Amino acid sequence: MKVKMVLISTLSVMALLAAASVYAGQGGMGSGPGMGKGAAMWGDLSKEQQAQVATLRVEFMKKIHPLRTEMGQKRIELTELASKEKPDEQVIQKKREEMWALQDAMRNERRAMTTKFRALLTPEQREKIGPMGAGMGFGGGIGRCGFGGPGEGFREGGKGCKGWSRGNSDL
Repeated sequence: MKVKMVLISTLSVMALLAAASVYAGQGGMGSGPGMGKGAAMWGDLSKEQQAQVATLRVEFMKKIHPLRTEMGQKRIELTELASKEKPDEQVIQKKREEMWALQDAMRNERRAMTTKFRALLTPEQREKIGPMGAGMGFGGGIGRCGFGGPGEGFREGGKGCKGWSRGNSDL
């Protein structure tokens, strides 16, 4: 009887571990946004350019941080609105539009920083990075929604992502 209990317990633990590994295996490094040409190009910049880029990044992060914080708050509010027993679709739509406006603001800040960054480069350096620019780009890395490819995790609109999307996952 004791041997039977040990066997059943062992099989139960093995089944739990197998289920957990299958669930955890859904993640992993994928083909989401990762380090693009920017990381490889860092060594091609002069010390002066590196200092200017570092200053640009800090300036950008200071502008983006409050927008990201506000976006996080809007996501919480949207979840609360959608979780109500009788969700008001008009209120939910208004909240989504507020979130889209924040995404647009973040995208505009990123584009402005990219323009300033490109202005620091020599024509040869601009040619080397191409029209898409340097920095984060598509390559091996963590996907937008956690692990996996673009749009495959927790962000709105991705596979397995809970939430809403207007069909634009640029951020």
